Order: sequence, then structure tokens, then C-alpha cells
Amino acid sequence: MKITFLGTGGAFCFADENYQSNIFIEDNDDNLLVDCGTTFKEAFKAIGHKVEDVKKIFITHNHSDHTGDMEYVGFKTYFTLGFPFGEHKPELYGHYQTLEDLWFSNLSGGMRSLQGETATLETYFDTVYLDGNDSFEIGDTTIDIIQTVHVVDDRKIVPSHGLMVNANDKKIFFTGDCQMAPNQMRTFYNQADVIFHDAELAEYPNSVHAQYHELKKLPDAIKSKMYLYHYTKSENMPDAVADGFLGFVDRGDSFEY
Repeated sequence: MKITFLGTGGAFCFADENYQSNIFIEDNDDNLLVDCGTTFKEAFKAIGHKVEDVKKIFITHNHSDHTGDMEYVGFKTYFTLGFPFGEHKPELYGHYQTLEDLWFSNLSGGMRSLQGETATLETYFDTVYLDGNDSFEIGDTTIDIIQTVHVVDDRKIVPSHGLMVNANDKKIFFTGDCQMAPNQMRTFYNQADVIFHDAELAEYPNSVHAQYHELKKLPDAIKSKMYLYHYTKSENMPDAVADGFLGFVDRGDSFEY
């Protein structure tokens, strides 16, 4: 099972920097794209793939650095993968509220009108609506969805999910975009053999991302199995290894389990 980071940046990074934090997981003849942001096309091409290679997609939450190229993927696969149009669709996974919002708030304005018909999300994707404790599979790998806290809208937690990837005898935890919430995350930190964690380098109040200066305070046993991603590159990058982490992930980095 192979995990490749198409990018490791946040919403404001440029394509010639470290791309946005989207991930590609391959297991035997199956694969999963985790999120599909606005730099997806360039990032996917950079690792030698084309959009037609994507078999499954999981959307963690509805921000454009995670969903911005979904219209491109939907149209591209609908019109190019065989005839009749839409015969071969990628499978689309996500929490049911995330996928409903993806269509009605993000995609429907540009994608609901096709020649001679009114389209739905199911026109372009074979959708699988997941609940909070659900799992799904790619190849021989089982993936559990993990609710996290990213944005609180007034008094409501907006749906956002990480993933626990159960690969052979390893558990790999992707936090997705998340605030610093060690009490909520402790169970998953302890379960995981490897952690890939959201890590904002800037320091400011009310952040919707875990900040590096906060992550440094985690116990050494947790940091020692943690890689950091979703950051903005700078000339003064901290020394993550010296601070007890496994290090920063760079775009194009792959991990095999």
C-alpha cells in the first residue's frame, strides 16, 4: 500500500510551491484520491498520473483547496471515459452532509445543466454517503472515517473528517484539516503507528488549523510517530526533527506500508 502526497500546502499556496494537501493512496489495482483541490491537475500530472487513473475519491470537507477541482474531474471523466457519456464514473465517498453540501453549495451551479437533462451528483460519480462511524475499502485496505473539529459555524461544528488507514499491521492516521484538540484526538494518536498531522506554522488566535507551536507541546511518544503537512513553506522553517517529530512531508513524497 503506497501513499503519495500530491502536495502539502494550504489554501493560499501557489502551484509552483508545495501544492495543496491532497493525497493519493494505491493498493494493488485500486486507488483513492483524498481531496481534490484547485492545484490537483498540476500536482497529479507531476507524479505521472492523469485524471482518468482515479478510481475512488474521498472528500474530507468543503473548502476549495480540497474540492476546487471536483468540477474538472466530474466533467473530464464524464465526457472522456467511454460512451455513452458517464458510463465509467469514479466512486465518490464522504460524510453524507459533506457530499450534500459539495453538490448544493459548491458544484451544482456549474454542473447541474447538461444538454437535454438536469444533472445530479450521481450523474458524474457513484456516490457512497457515509455516516460518522462508517468504513470503506480500497484493495485490501480498510479505511475508517474520523470526525475532527476544523471550523465551528456559530454554534455548529461543520463536518470535517480525517482517516484511519488500516494497512496490513499498521494504522496510519490522517487528521485532515483540524484544530488543535488533543483531548479529542488522544484515542487516535494512541491507536496510530504513524500520524500525518495538519500543522500551521503561523501563530494567531482562533486558528482553524493545529499550530506548530501547539503541536510541540504534545508528549514525545506522540510526536515521535508524527509527520507534519498542510503548512506554508518559508525561509525560516523550524527544525521539526529536532523538536521531536518525524519531519515535514514535502510534495511528491511517498510512503509504503
